[in-house]
Amino acid sequence: MTFNVRHGLAEGAEEPDPHAVAAVVGALGADVLALQELDVDVPRSGSTDQLQLALDAAPGRTGHFAKTLDMHGGDYGIGLVVRGVMTDLEEYSLQGPGELRKAIIARVHLAGTGDGPAPAPFTVAATHLQNDRKVARAQLVELLGVLAERPGPLVLLGDLNISPFTVDGVCMELAWEAVANAATFPARSPRTQIDWVVTRGFDLVAAVVPDVRVSDHRPVVVELVPRDE
Repeated sequence: MTFNVRHGLAEGAEEPDPHAVAAVVGALGADVLALQELDVDVPRSGSTDQLQLALDAAPGRTGHFAKTLDMHGGDYGIGLVVRGVMTDLEEYSLQGPGELRKAIIARVHLAGTGDGPAPAPFTVAATHLQNDRKVARAQLVELLGVLAERPGPLVLLGDLNISPFTVDGVCMELAWEAVANAATFPARSPRTQIDWVVTRGFDLVAAVVPDVRVSDHRPVVVELVPRDE
């Protein structure tokens, strides 16, 4: 699942509600969750730790927060939450002008369930690309190149800030797959997709964009299986 939570500020709302975002995270229960526009100890969102709220709402998860900006005495950035553990964790700074953009890259080892053994590990990147489309396209190409050097299967989750035409074109050129095509923004009446799941070595089982309105984006939730299975 990938979700730009906009620090808990719903479209048209005057005040953020980080606890509403945490409730959505808990209800959807994703094994792997990429979050964008998180506040940690920022007064505008009640000085809450929004990554910790997500962890509290989804027991059995571990998480990592990557700061990209100082924000009114607190921190602002992106997060990655998994049902299991992360190894080979890296905060990768993307090139380009404007606001600093990062990717959290990790090898994910999901915990097993009562139904069977734990899945084989895979590599995940969580990101939020620049809001200038040309810069975002270059950052996507850069990040997919970095990921291609990691062990597979591979999945990129995030707010890419670029259209389906551009994402599909980059994926075709570099032999990746954009596995879910559905409008995610704005939340009240989505007209375009800027939130994406991009993979290599996975097959898509299902994809959904829930009608969730605790941000100005809707989340993207997908079910994937490794292709060799």
